Amino acid sequence: MNRNSIREITHLVASLLVLTIAFSYPSTSSQELAIAAIGVGTGFLLHEMAHKFTAQRYGFVADYEASPMGLLLAVGLSIFTNGSFIFAAPGAVMIRGKRIPYSQAQDYYSNTRQNEKEFAYISVSGAVVNLILAIIFIIISLIIADQFIVKVLWRAAFINVFLAGFNMIPFGPLDGAKVWRYNPVLWCIVGIPSIILFFIL
Repeated sequence: MNRNSIREITHLVASLLVLTIAFSYPSTSSQELAIAAIGVGTGFLLHEMAHKFTAQRYGFVADYEASPMGLLLAVGLSIFTNGSFIFAAPGAVMIRGKRIPYSQAQDYYSNTRQNEKEFAYISVSGAVVNLILAIIFIIISLIIADQFIVKVLWRAAFINVFLAGFNMIPFGPLDGAKVWRYNPVLWCIVGIPSIILFFIL
């Protein structure tokens, strides 16, 4: 394992721990922390890996990096609002140079629409994964009798929907802004179900 991989794992673990605390607060019981960890573990980790692998599919170098300010806002706002609001962006996948043949570089970088498409798809991939996971958790919860497992599944579904909806806000550096700029219809396909599921859950 190289140095960059160890650094990325460290940043992912730190973000996972902070989000787990943020989503479980004001409760600090081991049970609530464990339930939140399941939702964050699936929602956050798979969300970021979707960004990373989609970016790599397009030929970019991509690694997750935690943001000190993002980590502070995630836990700070959760405590300040008594768990009513969570800043669910403790970091982001950093995308660097595209691996393309030198002879094709000029054509690629002059194709603005293609660039926008790739970044929009990279951006929307995380929310799509969250929505799929939420739907799977909801379906499983409907066929299981154990109420504790149902509670865990619904909590995991809520966290995934929250992450999808938060990241699809079409503002600033969030994923939704890039998707909206490229194609508002694509944004609606993912953003509207996120909003609907949020209010259902």
